[in-house]
Amino acid sequence: MKKLLVIFALCLFGAAAYGQQSLGDVARANRAKKHASSSTVKLDDDSMPHSSAPSGGSEADAARKSDDKSADAKDADQKDAKKDAADAQKQKTDELKKQIDDEKKEVATLQRELDIAQREERLRAAAFYGDAGTMLRDQTKFADDTRKAQDEINGKKQALDAAQQKLDALQEQARKAGIRSE
Repeated sequence: MKKLLVIFALCLFGAAAYGQQSLGDVARANRAKKHASSSTVKLDDDSMPHSSAPSGGSEADAARKSDDKSADAKDADQKDAKKDAADAQKQKTDELKKQIDDEKKEVATLQRELDIAQREERLRAAAFYGDAGTMLRDQTKFADDTRKAQDEINGKKQALDAAQQKLDALQEQARKAGIRSE
């Protein structure tokens, strides 16, 4: 009876110790056993032995060599064509980036000119309205100068808008071509 009680206690203790192992640990252990036992064979050019063809004669060897030479020539032609295509794409990319940079410079210049023209017009108007004598003497001249300055400002705004649209079109073209422009 004492032996039966001891065996029962050991079984109970062993079950409790096994129950403390997490399900994840059990799964990892089973997966490791599964992968260790399965041996997959990878077949590729590196692992496959190259067999030599039976020698059928010099004519067969000559035909095989000429086929190899024509295949090598085709490979070389394809490599040259790919290289030429890559060079053309790089040249096109560089040209497009240069156009975008030039257009950005033009937009910046036009924006600066517009800001200067607007600032000068505000300064001229402030000087005119600040002096009562000038207001009485030169009203028509001020009106003419204001019209000319406003026409100049409007022309610069139109040029800036056109340049900005051209820049946007170039950036969209670069985006479609897969070129990242800052």
